[in-house]
Amino acid sequence: MAELPGGEASPRDPQAYARLLKDVREAVLSGVPSPRSPRSIVSASWNRSLAAQVDPDTGVAPLVYDSGELSGLRDEHPLAPVLPILRQTLVSIADDAEHMMIVTDAAGHILWREGAAGVLRRADGVMLAEGTRWSEDVIGTNAMGTTLATGEPVQIYSAEHLVRTYHGWTCAAAPVRDPETGALLGSIDVSGPLRTVHPAMLALVTAAAQLAEGQLRARLAMRDVRLRNRGPSRRPRLALKFLTDGPPSTTVDGREVPFTLRHAEILTLLALHPGGLTAERLALLLYGESGNPVTVRAEIHRLRTQLGTEIVQTRPYRLSAEVDADFLRVRAALKRGDVTGAANAFRGPLLAESESPAIREERESVTASVRRVVLGSRDASALWSYWETACGADDVEIVDALCRVLPDGDPRRAVAFTHRARLNH
Repeated sequence: MAELPGGEASPRDPQAYARLLKDVREAVLSGVPSPRSPRSIVSASWNRSLAAQVDPDTGVAPLVYDSGELSGLRDEHPLAPVLPILRQTLVSIADDAEHMMIVTDAAGHILWREGAAGVLRRADGVMLAEGTRWSEDVIGTNAMGTTLATGEPVQIYSAEHLVRTYHGWTCAAAPVRDPETGALLGSIDVSGPLRTVHPAMLALVTAAAQLAEGQLRARLAMRDVRLRNRGPSRRPRLALKFLTDGPPSTTVDGREVPFTLRHAEILTLLALHPGGLTAERLALLLYGESGNPVTVRAEIHRLRTQLGTEIVQTRPYRLSAEVDADFLRVRAALKRGDVTGAANAFRGPLLAESESPAIREERESVTASVRRVVLGSRDASALWSYWETACGADDVEIVDALCRVLPDGDPRRAVAFTHRARLNH
């Protein structure tokens, strides 16, 4: 049985070709003899899509991100810098041909969509919209999802889309890779109604993807030149005072920076994980099992705006600064057995108002560790330092230890005995 033409879908009679594809799809899905075999790339995609339990008759692309969430994703995405050149290359052509340009991330989420107004309105009706996900496993065979699945440019026409809803569309897409790492960054797609199909569509998006990769490569080269010309440079200094009975503080190179409790929690976790955290891992640490990576991405976007993109890096999320954090100093002092250093750096509980699971765990661990080594040291200064914090003020064991170790004539001894008497009553 002959296979339908490979490579790109470029029928001379679009309507007749669409009818043939419909017959082929119905036959394949029904398990009856087909008038022709589908293209091999389409057949393989159908098999993957059906294995993922995509419904061929009623499937619809899910909305994953709303407009507010998209803003942060776009700003952070590595394809954002090449969007202007993609507009120059594709959008004017798409307007003239009643098509639209689409750019997705590597997971198939539509981040940008631009083109002819009439086509955009029609696309809205079938959820071919920004914030929706078009990976094969959720919406079946389509140019964006299939090019991401295969890593190759592909054109999908009419009933080659597994889901019936999209049989009135034709689309061509090509993958874009990171020129430095080879990792898949996303896809570039041109989509439109059946009547607008053109044999040059696939070549056009392939050329646009190559142009985008060339721009990314040029940006890398410029970055390397700047780094060589700059030579060794000082990183900004990020100071975190989060062990306190009062309000915590954050400074960048000595400048006080306003921040929210959530941002303080994120900074704490990033400081504790210098190798970096994914959005998923950070969401779990911040919120527990109910954590949503989308919320984390939005918070990171706001934090980067507040502190500067040179301090909070992405992919993975990490701090690129000289970090001076009191909780890290306590950890280091405990590790080297420096009781005095740990006691002096510990000025209160870690972010006392935080309900984040990971912060609570770290807070309890740091407090318990400092208390244990201070009690074991029988060092009057270390005990007094701990007693002055909210954690030690009403700790009977700490006060009793002070009463035992403070020598006669030490003015602190009378204070300790008075406080112990008050606690006993």
